[in-house]
Amino acid sequence: MTKIKKIFTLLFTILSIALTGCGSDIDLVKNGTMNFNQTTTLGKVLDNWKSCKSIEWEEFETDNGVKVVQFTCEHKIDDFIDKVKDLLSQKAQVEYADALDIASRIQTFQFTINQNNTFQIDNVQVKTTWNDGTSFGDSQDTIAQLETAYANDLNFDPSQLNKTFVGKGIAEKLAYFFLLAKAQAK
Repeated sequence: MTKIKKIFTLLFTILSIALTGCGSDIDLVKNGTMNFNQTTTLGKVLDNWKSCKSIEWEEFETDNGVKVVQFTCEHKIDDFIDKVKDLLSQKAQVEYADALDIASRIQTFQFTINQNNTFQIDNVQVKTTWNDGTSFGDSQDTIAQLETAYANDLNFDPSQLNKTFVGKGIAEKLAYFFLLAKAQAK
């Protein structure tokens, strides 16, 4: 082997070792599991969650040095809202028009990285934004939201809204829920 080939081989080996040992915090979370369900990794669960129209992973550090991995899911909500509107009376459609004029519903999961290279779920936030630019955000139950993702359920499943629920007023209750949220939007 020539001297140049030996140098390139040595450099390639060093680079390979360095890259292998430098996993990101995102990789740590994506390759990890949760105590309540260790059947698959968080990455497989969240990357393939059918409720998400789009997803994003990012990592950052807070001012006080806490490392955070954040997963963001923009939920598929359009078909659900359209179904709610279809089930409302004409009068209710007019009454709830602004509340159901939703542009997006984005859910954010934040995992904090511990000093021993383990992680935990820290919080889950949801933000609804309407087409007029106003939005409302709120905290959610962390484990319940992860269980929904593990079950690969849609957060807003239009098939769950059928004619049998109309008599119980489910469409009106859902529209009223969004009306209350819109009233708090800024």
